[in-house]
This record gives sequence, structure tokens and C-alpha cells, in this order.
Amino acid sequence: MTLTRRRLLVAGTTAGTALVAGCTGFVADSLASEAATVAPAALEETGYEERTVEEVPVERTVSRFGIERTIEARNWYAEYDRSISLDAVGLTRVQAAVVAVLSTPQVSVLGKTFNPVGDYSTDDLVALIQDRYDRLEDVDRVGEESATVLGSATTLVRYEARAQLVDASASIEVFLLVGEPVTHGDDFVIPVAVFPQVHGFETESGAVRTMLESIEHA
Repeated sequence: MTLTRRRLLVAGTTAGTALVAGCTGFVADSLASEAATVAPAALEETGYEERTVEEVPVERTVSRFGIERTIEARNWYAEYDRSISLDAVGLTRVQAAVVAVLSTPQVSVLGKTFNPVGDYSTDDLVALIQDRYDRLEDVDRVGEESATVLGSATTLVRYEARAQLVDASASIEVFLLVGEPVTHGDDFVIPVAVFPQVHGFETESGAVRTMLESIEHA
């Protein structure tokens, strides 16, 4: 799937972080988050496998009063996937179910949070994903549900979409599940999942929910 191993939200969510940090004059030139990952027990239960847990630094150069300043935001991105059967569309088993978790620093000054991620709706986050994936199309919001992520109640919003499978040269109908940003420690944590559906029928919701509710973060 084109969503796999492509850093779903990093570029968009950290651009605002660096811009505001450069303008405040109070924030350090380097901002770092802690990694957010899925608990090993949840991976064993659901059959998902870890594909990457990586630190993703993003630099932005900002200018104010004619003075340029480079700000680095060090985010963490974790991704997991699972091979599932898509016999209904003529495919056997492909890595088509993906769960991803992004952590990004809050950027707080005198008790006020400047990172715009905290105010992003799930629609905003989906728009960022679409801006970076030319093969995620026809996205439509279809519902929402409550979940507990890192001990906090949050909303998971479900979207229908079409996505392209990299290895199969075929497009499939998928559900995109995006969580509202969760404040935990000094970071925002954003959970995302993408999994196939055929005429609205799918079997991954239970496993995906187990994964998202088993996220760990220091």
C-alpha cells in the first residue's frame, strides 16, 4: 500500500511547530519527542509486525526581522502491518493493514502550547495525509467511536477511501481510522490505521482497536 513506510503525518504536523518556535524567541533550536509504540503483547495478540520505529528530524528555516533561524523538531514514527487475504478482489495475502503512531513535541511557552497539532481535527490530519499521498483518493468521513489511548478518552474517526497497493498494482477500498491528537507528557501522540474493506465489510476493526489502545509512551 502506498501508505506503508511513508511517514504518514510527519512533514505536515511539524511544519507549524518549527514556524511558531522560530517566531516566539523563547523556544530552543532543537525540540524532541519521546517514541510512542504499540505494546509487544498487542502485537502478539493481533498478528501485526513492527516495520519501523524511527526518529524523524524535520528542520525549518524561519526569518524574523531579517534574521534567519533553523529549528529542528525531532519526532518519532512507528509503523506496524499485517498480511491479510483479499480473495474478493483477486489477491491472496498482502501487507494491506497498517497501524502507525506519530509523536511530536508540544512546544509550550509560559504554559501556552504553540504546536498547532493540538488544535488539529481528524479532518485536518486526513487532509495532510492526502496532500502527501497521490494514491489515497475519494476520502469520505463515515462515522466515529470513542477509545482510550494512553489513559485518555479520545475520538477515532472513520473514513472510507481508495488506496493503491504497491506490490499488487491494484487499488482497493479501505477504511482510514484517525485519532484526535492525545496529549501525553510533553508530546502529542497521533494514532492512524488503514485497513481493507469490501462493500463495507471488514474484519480488522477489533485488532486495530487493540493496537491503538495498547500504545505506550514514556
